[in-house]
Amino acid sequence: MEDLRSLWHRARSPRSGFQARAAQAPSLREACRGLLWLRTPPAFLALLFGYLGFVQVYGRICRMEGPLFDYLWANLPETVNAADVREAFRNLPPLPSWPHVVPWLVVLAPIGVLSIWLHDAVWDHTCLWLLRGLKAPKTFRLTLAADAEALKVGVLGAVLDLLSGIPGAGCLFQVLLLPVGIYFWILRGYALAAWHGCPVWKGVVATLLHAFLTALFAALTLGSFALLVLEAVRP
Repeated sequence: MEDLRSLWHRARSPRSGFQARAAQAPSLREACRGLLWLRTPPAFLALLFGYLGFVQVYGRICRMEGPLFDYLWANLPETVNAADVREAFRNLPPLPSWPHVVPWLVVLAPIGVLSIWLHDAVWDHTCLWLLRGLKAPKTFRLTLAADAEALKVGVLGAVLDLLSGIPGAGCLFQVLLLPVGIYFWILRGYALAAWHGCPVWKGVVATLLHAFLTALFAALTLGSFALLVLEAVRP
């Protein structure tokens, strides 16, 4: 396993760091094993903190607390019985206990890491192909290895991102850590360039194009869903 110093060197000097790592020609199995070893613990903690936040929100919903319910009671139509609404919220099912939740989080953490890795690899490879950054048609394994190595370095940002799960201060840390997230996103471009032997700008632009296309497809999907809902409720 690599030490923190080598990961920090690649995060601080991505061009030379990833070129040196690519020259070592680590196998795809080695890259995948290191990725799971490094990224699974913070992924588990992120899921755990997310569930803690959900428990808090769910508890406030069951207790009917917060500004949303203050607005609801103040603007409840006369045709709706407030007692029925309160009874419906009181009858919400309880959340699973911790002994039932934690094993699922242990299973979901590595699955989530592998899902992010494969998602990034497919999109990065496609975008690099659009930019003519691939020197051979059958180089998807190189993209997989490059993204695995970049995500290993990204564990530094993933650990910092755990601060966003702190109750009451998570939103503040999300804003402060946004530049860090962007930096580690772009970092994959240096890894792509090192493994595929293309100019760095093509690797970086490929990751930015990946972000743009993902946001575009998400916006189109949400827009289409919103139009369907409006059509359904239109009198």
